[in-house]
Order: sequence, then structure tokens, then C-alpha cells
Amino acid sequence: MLIMEILFWSLYFAVYYYLTSVQEQDLNSKFQFAKPQYFGYVTLVIPLFFLYLYSLRKKNRLNALLSPSSITNKKQAHFINSVLQFFLIRSVLVFTIIALAQPIYGKKKVDGIQRSMELVICLDISNSMNTRDIDQTSRLEIAKRALNAFVSKLSGEKIGLCLFAGDAFVQLPLTTDYNAAKLFIDDLSTNYLSKQGTNIPRALETSMEMFTKDDIAQAIFILTDGENHEGGDQDIFNEIRAKKIQVCVLGIGTERGGEIPIEASFPESGSMLNKNGNAVISRMNPKFIQDIAAKTDGLALVTDAAYPDLQDILTQINHMKRTKSRTLKFEIKDSVYEVPLFFALMCLLFWYFLSSLKIKW
Repeated sequence: MLIMEILFWSLYFAVYYYLTSVQEQDLNSKFQFAKPQYFGYVTLVIPLFFLYLYSLRKKNRLNALLSPSSITNKKQAHFINSVLQFFLIRSVLVFTIIALAQPIYGKKKVDGIQRSMELVICLDISNSMNTRDIDQTSRLEIAKRALNAFVSKLSGEKIGLCLFAGDAFVQLPLTTDYNAAKLFIDDLSTNYLSKQGTNIPRALETSMEMFTKDDIAQAIFILTDGENHEGGDQDIFNEIRAKKIQVCVLGIGTERGGEIPIEASFPESGSMLNKNGNAVISRMNPKFIQDIAAKTDGLALVTDAAYPDLQDILTQINHMKRTKSRTLKFEIKDSVYEVPLFFALMCLLFWYFLSSLKIKW
């Protein structure tokens, strides 16, 4: 038995050392282990071995008490049977650990689905977005906070950033670099545009120009307070509906409103005044938000929370990704964990039959 164990473990560690050394020298080698950390579980064989010795000794003592006259033959038969059982159970454990380590050999081609889309974020940076009517925080800061959380939950979408007030311009073209997008979002302020207002049609026109001509799902996400809106070309709404571009509009602010500070970074410096010398009160217009969504067959949400929940918009985007997907061919590494798992199963079956049948040697 000792010779058998020495041979088994020598072969085991020799093969393991060879395969892991090949993998370290050549990362593109044909044979690899996806999760080699599972080999640490091979130490479970040690308590299993001592448990086997304890069980064997206990059974031998019982046989000696029951049949002391034929103790030699019975001990020999029982020992051979027990050694085979231990060898099989030990092999089940070892082969299972090898299967868990996920051996990889060669490559294979599989069908995959690419779920992606193009998403343009339109952010209102008019002066009214500096109003601090939600938890003493400006609407723009809340919008930036929501966008950062929103971008963190995206996976594979191309996103672009369009800023608008009385006019609109592209701040960030379509990209999958979410870290760059967050940097642009964090740096935003209402000083980027001198022409004030909330020209939604112009923002939509600029967003449409950012899209590619690829056959892929496209969406526009608008964040605004709906304050001081302007007219613009209304034909853009018909074009969006015709091209089936999903529009989601998020209104940020309260209906009671608040004063617009002259300096966004120093609200204590005073508020903007109208012609009569009174402070200008900016109120979020939920009717305007719903009207934009109705014209584009889109989704309208209104929030007065300091941390807006955008789960409905994320659900809508994920639904669009499923409706417009492409099947592609991918080449991946082929896992052959079935081979050691097969040997583990065969050893388990042999152990079961050896334990259940009365084998006489």
C-alpha cells in the first residue's frame, strides 16, 4: 500500500509540476488550468487517509474477537478489500479536485450574442440647474451624481454626452470608456454655454447627429428641470418616432422651486433678479417632461430625491438591448473538465459495487 501511494502521488505532483511550469513559461500553451487554486483542496486526502487507518484497525480488532481461529486469512482479505476502497475514494476526491481546477486544452468556436446599443446622454446645463431646491444641493450636482451611478451600471453600451441650454453641443462622442465619461461628467458646470434656455429640440438634433449608421439599438437620455424651455424645430420628434429611437426624460427639481444663485459655487453671493428686482424662482415643470416623452413615445420620470433611482431607465435600456442583438462567432478556450469528472464517476461506481458485493479473495 505504501508503494502504491508513493507511486500515485509522485505521478500526481510530477504531472502537476509539468503542466503548471509549461503554463508559466508560455501563457498561450495548449494546456492550462483556469482555477489552479483548487489544487489546495488535495490536502483533504490526509485526514481521509488517517480515517481509513482508524477504520481498518477497528474492523481488524472486531474480526479478531469474532473469529480468532481464522484471523490471518480474514485480515488479509479485509485488508485487500479496504485498500481498494480507499484507493477508489481517494481517486474520486483527486479527480474531482482536478475537474474543479478546470483544465483547458485547445480552443473551440461558439455562438455568442452581442447585446449593445448607442446611448446619448443629454444634460441640461442652464442656470436654473443651479437651483438648490433638493436637500440644499443643486439640481446639476444631483444630475451628475445620478449619471455617475447610472454609467457604473452600464455594460457594453456606447455612450456619448451632449450638453444643452439655449443651444447644444457634443461634449463627448460615443465611446465605451466609462472612466473618461465619468471624468467629463464630474467637470460639468453651467458656465459651458452662454446662451440660456432649455432648447430640447436642439438637444435632440445634436444627439441624432452623434449616432452611427449601424443597425443597432439607439436611445437618448435627457436630464433637465424643464425650466425656461424654448421652441425649436418640432419635426425632430417625428423623426425620432420614425427611427424608433427610445427617449427617456428625467425631470429633476421640485414644483415649489427655489431661487437661482448668481454664482453656483457661492450661493450666498445672492440670487438672480427679474426686471422688477424680485428673486427669480425656478420651478420644475412635470407637465413639460411628460409632454416631451409623449411626443417621442418615450419614458418620463420626475424626481425630487437627492439620490435618484434610475432602475426604470436601466430596465428599459436592457430591454432594448435584447430586442436588437447580433449573433457572432467567438473563439474561446475549450474546457476539458469532463475527462477527470468521468474518471471520478467511474471510481465512485467501482467503489459502490465493491462495497455492496461480497467479494471473496
